[in-house]
Amino acid sequence: MNYNEWAEEYYKDAENIKKTMNKYEKILAEEKPRNEENINSIIAFYRYVYYDLINTAKMLKERAEVKENAA
Repeated sequence: MNYNEWAEEYYKDAENIKKTMNKYEKILAEEKPRNEENINSIIAFYRYVYYDLINTAKMLKERAEVKENAA
């Protein structure tokens, strides 16, 4: 697998995480659940994972560009 393909996989995973994060944000906004603190911590966890995936994908894209320019 090359860096570009690898980066695309990370972007796809990030989009899946974002969908899940949005689901919990919708629950929080619309339903005003009793366990608000718990849902906020779940959202924070997914947000951390989302940005980690995005940043890793960006790094892989940069490596792909360096590799292409070196060839």
